[in-house]
Amino acid sequence: MSDYVLKGITHDQQIIIYAVEAKKTVQTAIDLHYLSITAAVTLGRLLISGLLMSAGLKHEEDLLTLRIDGDGPLGTVVVTATGANTVRGYIKNPQTELAKNEKGIAVAEAIGKGFLSVIRSIGEQHPYTGQVELISGEIGEDLCYYYHQSEQLETVINLGLLIEKDAQIRQAGGFLLQVLPGASAKVLEEIKDHLRLFPNLSDYMDMGFSIETILAQNILPGISHTILEVKPVSYRCNCNRERFLRSIKLLSPDEIQALRENQEPITAECHFCNQKFVFQSDEFE
Repeated sequence: MSDYVLKGITHDQQIIIYAVEAKKTVQTAIDLHYLSITAAVTLGRLLISGLLMSAGLKHEEDLLTLRIDGDGPLGTVVVTATGANTVRGYIKNPQTELAKNEKGIAVAEAIGKGFLSVIRSIGEQHPYTGQVELISGEIGEDLCYYYHQSEQLETVINLGLLIEKDAQIRQAGGFLLQVLPGASAKVLEEIKDHLRLFPNLSDYMDMGFSIETILAQNILPGISHTILEVKPVSYRCNCNRERFLRSIKLLSPDEIQALRENQEPITAECHFCNQKFVFQSDEFE
């Protein structure tokens, strides 16, 4: 089955539901960037998060950017997701590998201390940026903290990713539950109680359970809800030669003149998909 994201709501309209299965999407990122296991899990979690958080965007052109700037060996991690349910991302140091710790893959250690930024570009409005300090480096917890601090929204996020030693993804997915304003605090506590008893999302997915079944049976048992829509998701980069050429045009006249006089081709490479574009000196006329 192709990767997909779903949106739902509880019948009492107290909780909005987003969930995603993203095995192929995460694998595409791993293959494009030749990621280590540690880097694959880190970027994979952020890709899943981007798809979950962008599922509420109203227009295909709307853009959500997640950026982690940590002092760990991975360096900067960036993901952008669109209202068209596409996502892309990169890690500054994609081959970084750390030994496992008691929690498993050492994501928090690889990220280190730093900041999480969330940037929303909606239509022609000025982009909105929110930033919080990383509290754990586990990504899901940091995003819940972001929602609480920056948007005053109580949120539950669970991310699951199961990866083989050869960096092949067995399962990848997650869900985001958000309590709407005016909702009962009791409902959120009930969900958190279910989560404390829930062992591991990726293991359940690996046993063949869909994300919808897991939500209904393990996270929202007894809470009536409706799935409003299901849409396909994918890893897609929107870079092209014309975009890079437009960026070159933003250089100063002196810089462009220097490129012309150098008479050497220049190569521009996309961080998100590693595609390269070569520009000859006569193109700068």
